[in-house]
Amino acid sequence: MYSIILIVTLILVSGVIAYIGDLTGFRIGKKKISIFGLRPHRTAVFVTIITGIVISIITISILSILSYDVRTALFGLDELRERQYELTREIQQRNKQLSETQEELVAKTEDLEKLEEEFQQLNTQIELQTDQLQSLLEIKEKLTEERDSLQEEISELEETVRGLYTGISWLRSGDIILDQGEEITMTIIQGGMTEEEIEQELMRLLNQATRKVLEMGAERDEESGQVLIISRKEYEDLIQKIEQSESELVVRLLASMNVIKGEVVLADFSTLENKLVFEQNEVVLVEKIPVINDPAEAEDTLFSILRKVNLKAVQEGIIPESGTSLVGTISAVNLFEMVRDIVQSESSMIQIKVVALDDTWTTGPFKVRMEAEEIVQ
Repeated sequence: MYSIILIVTLILVSGVIAYIGDLTGFRIGKKKISIFGLRPHRTAVFVTIITGIVISIITISILSILSYDVRTALFGLDELRERQYELTREIQQRNKQLSETQEELVAKTEDLEKLEEEFQQLNTQIELQTDQLQSLLEIKEKLTEERDSLQEEISELEETVRGLYTGISWLRSGDIILDQGEEITMTIIQGGMTEEEIEQELMRLLNQATRKVLEMGAERDEESGQVLIISRKEYEDLIQKIEQSESELVVRLLASMNVIKGEVVLADFSTLENKLVFEQNEVVLVEKIPVINDPAEAEDTLFSILRKVNLKAVQEGIIPESGTSLVGTISAVNLFEMVRDIVQSESSMIQIKVVALDDTWTTGPFKVRMEAEEIVQ
């Protein structure tokens, strides 16, 4: 409505101005008025031109005053174009950012889909492992019940075995020629020998053991004619062990159980490395004791020290004598001299040293001497 009124107004104003200009030009022409030295006719044309110009100026002015769009079109076109260019660039940048964002969104969507697939797989695995765990727990419960049941059976069997061993020990407590674990015979075999050489050494050991147990009262089995019964597998394992060894080995034949006179002998092998345990003149034990005036008490003290030496020697690997568990020997003269030195000492404390007489190996013998030294305080 505003635009229609404005257009009508401009038409009316232009018509009025045109009428006035035409009227003015007519009067000027009629009165033969001259402007700027022009002829009357030219002056009338000039007035008409001025009138048209005035109409245009008034029209433009009114439109500019009354319409912001006209003012912008007349005076702000360049600014509008520049603004349009900037907006176009901004739109292009935004479109580019939008495109990049869409690409990132697509990539993120793909990653999300992959993560969802992995999540589903993990869920499936968790469910499977949960089922497996439940199954394992059930198996564990069953095994625990079976274990408890087996332990009860083992306890009952152990009681039965103890009862049987008690009866067997009672039955076999008669004329025993060999105790369980007692050494029958012993030999030293160098490791790394051929199988044939090892068998020859073992046969010599077994022949020696056979003669010994027969002399002690054992008898041969009526069917096999053997007096020594040894596991064939143990025999073969022993040969393989010696063949693979690089050391000198002590091979002992031990009674597997108590042997009564007139029976065959059940035996098994025992092996250990034959090593140098104590060197000649090596101090085995040092102990300080107070001076004792009583010879019997001094002798008991020395025997106590020798028992410690015996225990240490066994722990170091020296094989004790069968039946006595002793490994060391000392001369009676040395023992008498030690008792005398202790009793006659004027010091309050004496240091006792036990020294190996010779190089002593695993098989022994272990010979020692004792030395006394007064401690000056």
